[in-house]
Amino acid sequence: MLTTKSAQQAFCLELGQLTHDAVDHLAPSFESLPDNPYADGHYRLRRYSRFEFRNDTLTRLPTRAFVQDASINHFQGDVKRTYPEIEDATVADNCFVELFEHFQKMADLPEGATIEVHQMRIFADHHEVQVAPEGIHQDGFDRIGIYVIQRCNIRGGEVSVHTGENAPALLKYPLDHGEFVVLNDKKFYHYATPIVPRDGELGYMDAFVLTANFKH
Repeated sequence: MLTTKSAQQAFCLELGQLTHDAVDHLAPSFESLPDNPYADGHYRLRRYSRFEFRNDTLTRLPTRAFVQDASINHFQGDVKRTYPEIEDATVADNCFVELFEHFQKMADLPEGATIEVHQMRIFADHHEVQVAPEGIHQDGFDRIGIYVIQRCNIRGGEVSVHTGENAPALLKYPLDHGEFVVLNDKKFYHYATPIVPRDGELGYMDAFVLTANFKH
């Protein structure tokens, strides 16, 4: 039986990997992530920006607070969070645009779609840290993309995808070196296991998370 395009759009679970050049370019930008004043600030540094992606070109959109409904995010729901913007030097790098090229194509997003981007370093300092304190969850978007740029001195942090909040993992893997997953956030749930430093001191995982809705 042939699969229609609409059925493919509804499914949307894609895996991929950025080029090594992209990873080499983007990894240093995580060294300048600022402190995070919110509930997850003791283990997560973050920048956040919004862009329009049209004709393979990024246009930065005005700064806006990030908020998720408490019915979706049981950890920080209904909290208006304002993070520093992703740095201009990162945005101007063609390797940063590579994230959007993959995301738009795999998520089948229209030209000019608004794409939100979180740049995060999740770190564990001498102890285990919950990467996803919400548990197995959805983010409240049509599509999400999780791009893990690098892992340093950690165990754990396997990204998993599920068909339901209590369903076993369809896939579970410690993404690294620019590996990524793009998925339908309305159909699938996702999670990442806790991380712990290998030598008992400090370890971290660097990732970009892209989100988008079909309607502006």
